[in-house]
Amino acid sequence: MAKRSKKSTSNGEVLVYFGILISIIVIIGVVYLASSTKKESVSFKAIDNIDRYFEGKKRDYTILDKPKNIDENQTQNDIKFDEKIEPPTTINSIDLKSDKPNLAIIIDDISTFYQAKKIKSLDMNITPSIFPPSKNYPNSANVAKDFEFYMIHLPLEAMNYQAQEKDTLKVGDNIAKIEAQIYKIRSNFPNAIYINNHTGSKFTSDYNSMKNLFKTLKKHNMIFIDSYTTKDSKAKILSDEFGNKYLKRDVFIDNTKDEKAIINKLKEAIKIAQKSGFAIAIGHPYEQTFKALKSFKSELESQVDIIFLRDLYEIYN
Repeated sequence: MAKRSKKSTSNGEVLVYFGILISIIVIIGVVYLASSTKKESVSFKAIDNIDRYFEGKKRDYTILDKPKNIDENQTQNDIKFDEKIEPPTTINSIDLKSDKPNLAIIIDDISTFYQAKKIKSLDMNITPSIFPPSKNYPNSANVAKDFEFYMIHLPLEAMNYQAQEKDTLKVGDNIAKIEAQIYKIRSNFPNAIYINNHTGSKFTSDYNSMKNLFKTLKKHNMIFIDSYTTKDSKAKILSDEFGNKYLKRDVFIDNTKDEKAIINKLKEAIKIAQKSGFAIAIGHPYEQTFKALKSFKSELESQVDIIFLRDLYEIYN
C-alpha cells in the first residue's frame, strides 16, 4: 500500500508541474497577443483618422432630380479626410497645351439630374464621377448621358465607415464577385473608361484585392484613378505592374463646407499645379462647392487650364 501511495504522489507532482507549465505558456501567449493588438492599433491610427465620418448622422437619399428636405450642411456622404497626408510624388514631364499648368477638378458622388445641371451651369471642364445604379441611385446611368465625359465612382471598403453603399466591394471578395460588379458597370456605362474609388481605404491598401480589381478593369478596358483616401494605397504599385499611368488626387477641396475654405483649397490646388505642371482636385456636390467654383472661376481660369481627367491622363507621361 505504501508503494502505491508514493507512486500516486509522484504522478500528482508531475501533473502539478505540467499544469504550471501550461499556465505559463498561456500567460505568455496572452501577453504577446495584447502587445500585437496594441501595436496594430497604433499603426492604423492615422488610417482611422482618414476615414473619420460624422457619427450619429443619418444619410439622406433621394431619387428625385432635385433633392428635397436635405440640409446643405448635411449631405449624402459627410466624409472627413486627414489632410495631413501628402500624396506620393508622381511628377513627370507632361506636354502642356499652353503656358499655364493643368488642373482636373473631379466632383464625386453624382447621381441626380439636379447635380448634373449644377455642374453644367458652371460652364467649366468639370469631371463628374457618377455612382453606379442602385436602389439609392436609380437614375445615375441616365444622368451620365448628359455629360460629354464622366467617370465612375466605385464604392470600396473603408477602414472605419458604417454607412457604406450596398454594393461596396470588400477585402476578401473573390474575383468572380468583382467581375460581376464591373460587368454591371460596363453594361450601364458603355462609354466609361475611368474609375475612382468612393471611400476605400481598407480595400485600396490590400494588395491582393487591388490586384483582382486591376485584372478585372483591364479585361473591360477601364483605368483606375486613385482618390487616395489612405497613404497605404496600393494603386501606384498595381498601376506600375499593369503598365498603367498612375494619377491620384492632390487636394480634397470641400472637407470644410464653407465657401471661403473651399476657395482656399482651390488656391492650394493651383500652387501644386504651378509647381508640378498639373494637379487633381476632388470635391462633392455641395451647394457651397458650386458657389465657390462659380465665384472663383475667373481667377482659376486665369492661372490654370481646367481640363477633363481624360485629357490629363492622355498628356501625362
